[in-house]
Amino acid sequence: MLYMVECGFSDPAHEQAWSDYYTSRKLDEVLAVPGFRTSQRFKAITAIPAPYLAIHSVDSLAVMTGEAYRSLGGGSFDQTYQHYITNWHRNLFGGLDRAPAIAEHEFLAVSDQLPEKVSGAGVRFTWLTIAGLDASTPQRGIARIDRAQAEALVKTRRGLIDVYAPMMPQRQEPPGKRAP
Repeated sequence: MLYMVECGFSDPAHEQAWSDYYTSRKLDEVLAVPGFRTSQRFKAITAIPAPYLAIHSVDSLAVMTGEAYRSLGGGSFDQTYQHYITNWHRNLFGGLDRAPAIAEHEFLAVSDQLPEKVSGAGVRFTWLTIAGLDASTPQRGIARIDRAQAEALVKTRRGLIDVYAPMMPQRQEPPGKRAP
């Protein structure tokens, strides 16, 4: 299952510190939770209300409701940054066991539109179905794309398909971590 967290950040003066915290300490904590397998962060290449996206591979919804996740403040950020978070959505999707690792030179296309609305875009989406949490969309399409596709989508499908660049390589759970 894919656990996707999207948000904006309202204070440019603290944005880099928040991003550093999220990419290091927050993801260390998350990946230490039994049932979290991978994590990767992205930022939209155009202005959208929630430009930050984190995709985590998890075993099940029970991972998010379990004591290990909740005891680490799962579902929230360090209080230093929490009040700057805007347009925050947390969704759990079925359809893939593991998130694709998007390389530095690649991009991620994301659409919450019906598949027929984005057909003909030249992108092969994997369609995911909502499985829990905020359920802010009934389905989501994701696709690995190259730079030329990203540039074309920004010009021709803005508002239908969002394009994200990776902020970091995909991180894996630590070796030897206990199973849930």
